Amino acid sequence: MQLHLQGHRGARGNRPENTFSSIEFAIDCLVDSIETDLHLCADEQVVLFHDHFFQLAQSKHHFQISEFNLEALQAVFKTIPSKNERFPSQEFIIGPASAIYCKRHNLNCWAPPTLHQFFDFVDFYAGEEGKEAGKTSAQQKAAALLCFDLEIKQLPFLKCKSETIIHIIKDEISKRNSQNRIVLRSFDHTILKQAKKLLPDCTLGLLTDGTIQVNFIREMIDTGASLFCPKFDTLNKVIIDEMHNHHFKVLPWTANTPRDWDQLIALGVDGITTDFPDAFRLWQGSQTQKR
Repeated sequence: MQLHLQGHRGARGNRPENTFSSIEFAIDCLVDSIETDLHLCADEQVVLFHDHFFQLAQSKHHFQISEFNLEALQAVFKTIPSKNERFPSQEFIIGPASAIYCKRHNLNCWAPPTLHQFFDFVDFYAGEEGKEAGKTSAQQKAAALLCFDLEIKQLPFLKCKSETIIHIIKDEISKRNSQNRIVLRSFDHTILKQAKKLLPDCTLGLLTDGTIQVNFIREMIDTGASLFCPKFDTLNKVIIDEMHNHHFKVLPWTANTPRDWDQLIALGVDGITTDFPDAFRLWQGSQTQKR
């Protein structure tokens, strides 16, 4: 079975996370899916952003995404992002497809896209415009088949309008008949149960980080999840075999080194989430040559 490659927030090791640039770079690397995080603006627009909060360079105050409408939020991110010290190889390059798409729709390439723009850009990449931007047939095929792995977050002290987000996802799916390309994941298992009722045909992913000891098989069954998404260094062969015995797939996050990739593949995972899909593809090619 072919290993599933997932780009984390696009390809955040190479480009600023959750931007058109990062999404384009990940598809260029022929990822099978892109994992991203969803938040709701004040005007109930869903945007791709990891945290509930953000901080401006000139201020020590933390602002909530939910305090801003879409126009105001995207205006905040009108400049090139600050250097991410965790990812020194990250480059601030706008790909050709991103440049064309953003110019056509009068968008800032560095602002967080909406969920609709995410879907629309992937369609754009897969279509004639992507061909004009120099994308290969393999890259366009990857875009046409790309799975959207969408995470809904919840914090105990913040009210998350998860049902509103799920309904917006449902509306986007109905426009494209793309339910077979959607994964909805969350650490909050009540959100998965909610999604199972509203999106019965979509794949659900159970997120864990290994800090809370629960019966994961029972949780998978109770939530209706079929994809187990643990922190990669909490996995072992026993857990993976048990998941497979129950016909669940295992897609751990976020492994970034050849040593980790090698160990996870040896354990029998179904896929790998990484910040560096380009480096993974190069490593994967070198492993094939060795055989």
